[in-house]
Amino acid sequence: MVAGPRPSAVVLVVEDDILVRMIATDILADAGFRVIEARDAQEALTLLGARSDVQVVFTDCNMPGAIDGIGLAHLVHLRTPEVGIVVTSGKMRPAATDLPPGARFVAKPYHRSAIIDGVRSLIRPADESAEGPALVPQSVTGKPSLVDGGDIAAAPMSEPDKT
Repeated sequence: MVAGPRPSAVVLVVEDDILVRMIATDILADAGFRVIEARDAQEALTLLGARSDVQVVFTDCNMPGAIDGIGLAHLVHLRTPEVGIVVTSGKMRPAATDLPPGARFVAKPYHRSAIIDGVRSLIRPADESAEGPALVPQSVTGKPSLVDGGDIAAAPMSEPDKT
């Protein structure tokens, strides 16, 4: 069993059918995720452009507009590869090669556990920051530096010679 989501895990549900969107949103919210909604790919892309806290996009394949769910999945992966993707459909089952790397597929009708497990499997562990590596304060190192930037970010200051 995969551990539950961390409290700040945000899932963007993209579904044109309002009742289906409400069901998916309720399932994910009841599981402890913070959920935002979009009715189509264009609205989803607008939200993703305005927010940096989305960790998973949960999208239907068949949606009106110029971009369907598969196209949205590829755009999300191209623009923000750290965002997980779950694609869903009741009309088709895309081949693994149709989806971006790492994307999951959940068939409709939804099974509560399949949605929750699919999304949870894509949430980064709590020790991985959504904003990137941690910044060590200047007061500690003498200059701002990244924790995992390759160099030592902070080291104990040498003791003055007391002899």
